[in-house]
Amino acid sequence: MTVTQPVAAGHLRLYPAGTALPSASTINYSVGQTLANNAIVQVGDSEQMAAFCGQATGNVHLIVDVNGYFE
Repeated sequence: MTVTQPVAAGHLRLYPAGTALPSASTINYSVGQTLANNAIVQVGDSEQMAAFCGQATGNVHLIVDVNGYFE
């Protein structure tokens, strides 16, 4: 996953859709930073992933690149 063009510092949490929000972040970033991180994220019962943005104000762009999967 990659974050780019954040207007404020924050963090993102990726997790299986339909489950409780995890307490740990997947990536933390600062204002104006473009940053990437690798993660293995499960999908929920609906085979979907959710993203939570913990940022006080403004927006950030999230890019997710799926590279393989487990069966």
